[in-house]
Amino acid sequence: MAIEIQSMPKADFRERRIQRAKDGRIVMIRPAVSGDAAEIARRMARVVKEGIYLEEEPDTLPTGQEKKEEIRKIRENGGMYAVAVVGGTIAGVALLKRGPLDMNRHVAKFRMWLIPGYRGLGLGKKLMEYTIDWARAHGLEKISLDVFADNERAIQLYKKYGFRVEGRLKGQYVLKGRPVDEILMGLFLQDQTR
Repeated sequence: MAIEIQSMPKADFRERRIQRAKDGRIVMIRPAVSGDAAEIARRMARVVKEGIYLEEEPDTLPTGQEKKEEIRKIRENGGMYAVAVVGGTIAGVALLKRGPLDMNRHVAKFRMWLIPGYRGLGLGKKLMEYTIDWARAHGLEKISLDVFADNERAIQLYKKYGFRVEGRLKGQYVLKGRPVDEILMGLFLQDQTR
């Protein structure tokens, strides 16, 4: 049975959200557009340079043009690519990539990151709420993710929103010279309560 992609979200989902960060600055969360691609690529490079948050290396980073194509493909395939903008700067990204087959289109892989200087302001929570609301409004049944086991802050955030550990890959990565496990987590949206 094929799962139909909803082209229009439910009426109660707002694509653009204006809120305040913990420090009082205005935050806009909105869908990414192709014009954001170059800035997203530059910001992502800063996060990757830290070597502890993303499953990327400097020589595997996408160009601005590749990011533009990724934004287009994710949206065409019924997924979400959102940005958190603070003071004109893209401070973070959240995305959902739907499964590519009929048998897994009800599930989306989640990825999120924030650039240095914008962590601890509540942006992760705002992006998480936006993502879960978007997923529900667009008919997803499950969100899955993977996270480095030593990223306790992210793991606690995910657990707060109902994600459960579904598996652990021992020594899956080597970060800063030491082995780090990869934790697999999932959220079934019908079970989600806040």
